[in-house]
Amino acid sequence: MVVAALFGITTRAGAQTQVGPTLQRAGVVKEYMLPDKSGLMPPVFYEPWDSMDGFRRAQFGADILSPRTFLPLLEPRPVESDLDLSHSIDAPFDFAPSSPSFPDPLELPLRPLRAASAQLYERCSTLANIYYTLALQSVSRTLPGQGNLAGIGRLDVNFLTVLADTPGLGTSAIQILFRQGNVIGQPSSWTPQGASGTFFNMNALDMGNMSTLNILSFQQGFADNRLVLNIGKMHPNQYFMLNFYANDESRQFMNLSFDGNSVFMPAQATYSPGFVMQSVPVEDMYVNAAIFDIADYPGNSFQNIGEGLYWAGVEVGWTPNWLGTFSRYNMTFATTNAGTESYDGYWNVTGIKQTNSMIGFLAQQQFGDWLGAFVEYGLGQSTGAVAQQELSVGLSIVRPFGRPDDDFGIAYAWTKPNQVYGDLPVGSDPPSAAILETFYRWQITNSMQLSPDLQISFDPASGDGSPVVSLALRLRTQF
Repeated sequence: MVVAALFGITTRAGAQTQVGPTLQRAGVVKEYMLPDKSGLMPPVFYEPWDSMDGFRRAQFGADILSPRTFLPLLEPRPVESDLDLSHSIDAPFDFAPSSPSFPDPLELPLRPLRAASAQLYERCSTLANIYYTLALQSVSRTLPGQGNLAGIGRLDVNFLTVLADTPGLGTSAIQILFRQGNVIGQPSSWTPQGASGTFFNMNALDMGNMSTLNILSFQQGFADNRLVLNIGKMHPNQYFMLNFYANDESRQFMNLSFDGNSVFMPAQATYSPGFVMQSVPVEDMYVNAAIFDIADYPGNSFQNIGEGLYWAGVEVGWTPNWLGTFSRYNMTFATTNAGTESYDGYWNVTGIKQTNSMIGFLAQQQFGDWLGAFVEYGLGQSTGAVAQQELSVGLSIVRPFGRPDDDFGIAYAWTKPNQVYGDLPVGSDPPSAAILETFYRWQITNSMQLSPDLQISFDPASGDGSPVVSLALRLRTQF
């Protein structure tokens, strides 16, 4: 999904404060300028939690885009610098790990691209975030005729243009996400869950062999971004049941049950046209409300809008300043007319409508500057498209061994599915399922992060019923 906090961009320069799991916020930027001395500072999206007031914490919890340092496109440039693509930028623009283990061999060949990114920001107020994630994944046993080893590759190309930031009004911005995926060594339809017969999507990076426009949206803020309207193609998980400890499968947990909640799918697993309203009525509280057309998905735009399948939700969130660290608690209510009979295979719409309602709770709490925890629960109707119940708990150590750029996570999920899976006969009552996942993310260079990942799926309802074990090695390269 990767879109939760928009880019997954971590803005870091000078001294840093890390609050929340991989939520690396810029602490000191006033002495840092862009390489051409234009006088522009890099954009700052997040600040230390204990320095925010109640409204700012609520904006962050709602995932309202309101960067602190970002010269809007419609404002004059302070300095019109000459186009120079030879700047030595030893890390991806606006992504500066502080403790890589090795020198970066990509600095020289990527210097023109990184300098161009700096120019794009300076001249066009557009932040580009480009990265490629490759995961080599194997499963311990598979169904007959299925391979057990494949590579999953995904290229993400993100753009954010801030058009205006009007005092008394708010931020106007355009967001774009292009994505291209490949399955390597297996047919494009291969997935670890399909091959093994487990209920769980064990690799949220997987999108087959597709090139898609996932996000194309416009945002307009009002009342100093205490009311924000968004329209376009977006992802519901940007605004509902957003788990900051598991919102980016290229850097955190790979299993889809932690990146969203199965009860809220299919809305939580796709990019769809929709309308979202975000508001901060009082300090430390936000309300997000939206409606999405979930018959459309990343591979198309509005082709299925006539089917009339919708997902609508309201989330109320609380962002107290407990312990002076990241704290976020939310309740989410949603309804949809899409259920188990509304789709025939992957997003093939049948036209059958089933009314479903769902409710969810998500608690996220940081303890000090190194440990975070989350608890998430969803409850829906038995006609829901994916699951009737799901509970997940997890821990994140954001400074393992004192390394501020590394991350360790471990999480467990229990689910009561609605869908038949594995070797179960059609019409049977699916048993409950459970998954355990752990990973370690290692910042090996300024550009590359390497993450071994282990998942154990219990009660997979396939073969002899013994657990299915997944081992993966994931490499993310930031350009």
